[in-house]
Amino acid sequence: MSDIIENRLCYFCEATFPHPSCFIINYDGIWICDNCEIFVPINYNNQEIGECCVCFETKPLIKLPTCIHKLCFTCCKTIYFGSTTNERPTHWKEMIIESPDWPYKFDDDNDNDTERIKYDEYLDYEDKYFDVEIYSYDELIEIRNSLIHQRPEWMNSEIFINYENKIFRLHTEYVKLDREWNNYHDNKTIGNGSCPLCRAKT
Repeated sequence: MSDIIENRLCYFCEATFPHPSCFIINYDGIWICDNCEIFVPINYNNQEIGECCVCFETKPLIKLPTCIHKLCFTCCKTIYFGSTTNERPTHWKEMIIESPDWPYKFDDDNDNDTERIKYDEYLDYEDKYFDVEIYSYDELIEIRNSLIHQRPEWMNSEIFINYENKIFRLHTEYVKLDREWNNYHDNKTIGNGSCPLCRAKT
């Protein structure tokens, strides 16, 4: 895959960013996003090879932001951000499902546009019946099918049913991935955010 379209993972938070991106920087092969740089303001350009005072392995070391001590990237990650041996799940931003386009053209600036009224009507309908936080894709399909005779005719057209199916799939997959991602982070081993030697806190 080309570097132009390849995603980069932040070493610490493991969020994904398209490359190139102004939100993530490469420090000698380790990618750090701007959020993590702000959260723990370490000078990543100032690295040296040495023995980490926590794991005792010889690795590139970085000076902690609040004291004189230096740790390896791995130990910094555990102390400040959390680490785990569990397999990293797919983040919702990495979904390959494309969001379908609304099947009817309308004038977004005209609240009285007939097709715009349909759009607003469906947003209310969707909020009322299709709670993607609760229902699975198959359950949403069942709910929709049970409401067919109560819906306006345009909602039951083939083009709209196909659109609706894709939206159900997109939303339920997003919820699933988001839950897996949160569970992944909730089960990380994380330190107390302070230097293990002098206890200086970020």
